[in-house]
This record gives sequence, structure tokens and C-alpha cells, in this order.
Amino acid sequence: MSTQINNTNTPQRPFSKFKSLNYAKKAHLSYVPNKRSYRNHNRDVVETHTKIKSFLGALTGVALSTALVAKNQKVNLSKPLNFFKLKYGVKEMIAISGMGIIGGVSGGMIGSDKKKEKINEGVFQFMNATVPLLLVHPVTQLIDKSKYKNNLPLRIGAILVTLLAGMKGAAVLSNYINDPHDKVPDRKLTLMDSVANIDDAVGAFSVAKIPIVSQLEKVLPLIFVWCGYRAGQNN
Repeated sequence: MSTQINNTNTPQRPFSKFKSLNYAKKAHLSYVPNKRSYRNHNRDVVETHTKIKSFLGALTGVALSTALVAKNQKVNLSKPLNFFKLKYGVKEMIAISGMGIIGGVSGGMIGSDKKKEKINEGVFQFMNATVPLLLVHPVTQLIDKSKYKNNLPLRIGAILVTLLAGMKGAAVLSNYINDPHDKVPDRKLTLMDSVANIDDAVGAFSVAKIPIVSQLEKVLPLIFVWCGYRAGQNN
């Protein structure tokens, strides 16, 4: 599902406050009495062909970038099991996630009249996939140089806090890039974003070399396909 947000101003009338509030609740609207307005969240059903084009675009972008990473690491992908021999650092993860999102958005834009919305969502997804990683990397380096480098609970806690701060910062940054004059409501982080952006957590633990958890980096390309798909099919 995708979300398109429009602002509608409703003038205040005598005894109409409770009626407006009741209407807002029924219509799943967020009523703001002090501004005498509420925001209408219209949910559009994304067509199947748009989903398919977004998925194929994301898959193509991730496949091409993963192939380049494999070539750089001299890993022969003609043998499927060699796929799990690839190593993912910050640069590799940014490159693959970026190509996946570009591919997904490009595919979703084909035949769509909501190109700007898809580009904006692509920016949001890219910021959310990269900013947390860029923050986690120096934090883990700082811990490695301290006397707490072998303190696993501290390392995990620091990563989680940095991860959450990075996701919030990424949302703020992407909203500023997409809407510098603040003309429309901000794109907020949702539960689906948190679930879909498990790539941030996997990437962060991979960069930090957390035992066992870091082995999940083997499936990072698949997660990046999902991120690209979400960006391309979102309106």
C-alpha cells in the first residue's frame, strides 16, 4: 500500500468541533484543533504491473552491483554457492542498496504519473539505508580503540542507539531534501519502515563484526531488493 498526503483546511463553526473530530476519527484522519485543519491520508492500491516493474528494477540494480562487487573481490559467481563468499563493508552496502533503490524507482516510474512521489520515496529509502551505517562505523571504531572493545553488551547497545538515531536523522534529512520549504507533511517513519529496514541492523552488526549476527550479511542483497521494491511501488 502507498500513502498520498493532502492538506485540507476546515473552517471552525459553532458546535462543529466534536463533529469534525468524530469525522476525523471515522475517516482515520489526524485532527489538529489549534490549526483548524486535519490531514487527509488517502490510501491508493498499487497496481500489480507497477509492483512487478518495481521488483524487476530493484532485482536488476542489485544483481548488477553485486556482480561488480564480486568482480572486485575476484569471486566467481558462476558457481552459485560463491555468492555467500562475498564480503560487505560500508562501501559495498551503500553501492548495492543505492543501485537497488535506483532500479526499483526507475522500474516503478515506467508508465506512472507519480514520478516525483517515487523519487522522493527513493531518497527516503536511500537515506534510511545509508545514514545509520555511516554513523555506526565511526562509533564501532571508537569502541575498538577504547578499553571497552571486548565488552559485547556495550557494543551492541551502542549500535542499537546509533541505529535508531541514524534512522531518525535519515528521515529528517530526506524530508528536507524532498521538501526544503516544508510545503507538505513530512514522511514519517512507520512500523513497516522499521521492519523493512532490517538491512540497517544487519549491515550495522556486519560492520561491527558481531559474532553470529554478522553472518546475516550473506542475505543483504535480498534485503536491498526489498528496499528498492518498496521505493518503486510507493506513491
